[in-house]
Amino acid sequence: MSGILAVTGSVHPDRLEAARRRLAYLGGSEEQTWSDGEVLLAATRKPWELGPDFSGPILVLESADLVVAADASLYDRKGLLHALAKARVTPGGLTPSHLIEAAYHAWGPALVEHLVGDYAFAIWDRRFRRLLAARDPLGMRTLFYAKTGDRIAFASSSRALAELTGREDTLNLASLGSQVAGLIWSNGTDTAFEGVAPVPAGSRVTWEAGRTRVERFWHAPEAPAKRPSDAAEAALELRELLGRTTVERMGSDTTAVWMSGGWDSTAVFAAGQHALPASERSRLRPVSISYPEGDPGREDEFITQVSARWGAETHWIQSDTIPLLDGLEERAALADEPPAHLYELWNRELARGARAIGARVALDGCGGDNLFQVSDVVLADLIRSGRLVEFVRRARSRRSAGWKYVARAGVLPLLPDAILRAAERVAGRRIPRHYMEHQAAPWMRPEFVAAHGLRERALATLRATRGTSLAQTENMLYVSAPAWGWAGGYMRGVLLQEGVEARSPLLDLRVVEFALSRPVSERTDWAETKILLRRAMDGLLPATVLAPRVRRTGSTAGFSRQRMREAYPALLTRLFGQPLLLAELGIVDPSTLKAAADRWAISGDDSVRVGLFDAMRIEFWLRARDRHTSMDHSHEASRPILATSTAA
Repeated sequence: MSGILAVTGSVHPDRLEAARRRLAYLGGSEEQTWSDGEVLLAATRKPWELGPDFSGPILVLESADLVVAADASLYDRKGLLHALAKARVTPGGLTPSHLIEAAYHAWGPALVEHLVGDYAFAIWDRRFRRLLAARDPLGMRTLFYAKTGDRIAFASSSRALAELTGREDTLNLASLGSQVAGLIWSNGTDTAFEGVAPVPAGSRVTWEAGRTRVERFWHAPEAPAKRPSDAAEAALELRELLGRTTVERMGSDTTAVWMSGGWDSTAVFAAGQHALPASERSRLRPVSISYPEGDPGREDEFITQVSARWGAETHWIQSDTIPLLDGLEERAALADEPPAHLYELWNRELARGARAIGARVALDGCGGDNLFQVSDVVLADLIRSGRLVEFVRRARSRRSAGWKYVARAGVLPLLPDAILRAAERVAGRRIPRHYMEHQAAPWMRPEFVAAHGLRERALATLRATRGTSLAQTENMLYVSAPAWGWAGGYMRGVLLQEGVEARSPLLDLRVVEFALSRPVSERTDWAETKILLRRAMDGLLPATVLAPRVRRTGSTAGFSRQRMREAYPALLTRLFGQPLLLAELGIVDPSTLKAAADRWAISGDDSVRVGLFDAMRIEFWLRARDRHTSMDHSHEASRPILATSTAA
């Protein structure tokens, strides 16, 4: 990942320098700026990213009619070069910037329809005085924009844009409140800074003659194929496709696979080994976490079987050496926005494991859960399609979960919102209006939740996606909801600080579209899930690994509970050691939050432990900003200017 910046009009030098400092944290010491007085483009990159496996040595590419700043890793280059040749366009080089420039020459703003990869870029078209920016379909790279009058600015960092446009002290309380409340579905729809917005994944933004247009160029398939190929043929196709996307993402030297013992990361590893010549298979090496016997996270035996199947040497990381919450306040101070991931340090240890074997590229199994399984919302689809006998059979198989679970999965998704609203009024209490809806944390002030429409924000995201079935809608949501790019973009920036670029072969656009074109029955069939993915790996992974499991493995809940028991007492003491800014802003009720913390300390109440983390990380982020603001504006009132945005 690189840091890129593009801005129209003049910028005060102090604000530009502040934005560059923020970008340097994401990017690095290598920097280049281009400006013609009307538009400025800049890029910053770490020295190791100048190599051919990454964004390359071209930071800002200038040609006769175009200027390009790109943060990109492009795949299927052979296909792109073939398409460019047919369009009679020859790239000036093979870096991502050169290929993006050539694609623009060939297809103009439609170039995004021909790119496969993880990217964010800005192009200044000198002929048409047009600034075009785009973000890849799955939102793997961050990109934000801010408008001021008829001007516009883009950057990889939301805080850089806030600094650039003078909005660093204008907080978006609705965004922060949603995070404290645990209403994750609205994460990524906006930022912590009022007036700074994410470029939606799979979208391009065009600025021309002072006018701005935001267009979505990719949509998840709304329905499986009407006449899908045979299941056995599809499994072979997926095997070859996953092998190709894995090999395309490998570095030129050793590449790590962060491998658990589940079916996703092992499929990436096995498909890559199958696709590589035997002489090159040692380039792909597993990096795995070992948990003690009896821990719910332990999958050591499965990992060992997979490694042995391919004659690979696994680099092991011992779970008892991995911290979880160390330096939370310090990390909050460095972050553009409140730190987004409980498992940041866990992922950093995996990155260090990759570096220990000499890898700069690490492949993960992200995407398997999103694409190849589905929840029991299929119960509702059975009712809607009149397949009542099958519904009863499946509901009986879930009776251990209780009738409330069956009703939420099978009936709730079918009820109109008007009926649910009426039921809420009659009951006098909150009733879920979507089967995937989360309830706000109990320490949230009800008046804040209502005033900022926090519930409506989350429901709007859940209802924005519609497929031909509820199951298809769920899988579409799991690849297109803004929350995925929000969390993934943050984590990729964190891993960049460890010297590693993370890549996800299962989230290649070709794999995504193929998986969503397949029948829902290949995602779940009663007790089995990920049916198609497992069939694709038949013969590449040991049968014992592919078989259904008597009990769930690979859960990190035991690890996180233990680390929280160790870290929370000191963190909570510091949290409540001074007045809460979250309370001053009217977001939380401090006595309710303190009571929840006390309850956790006495009983280990599992229902609040993650919510307490959310509250701590945002409070610590606010305190770090408050200290920074006080130092920068010591001659003024130290409290930030706070915007009171309402629901979208």
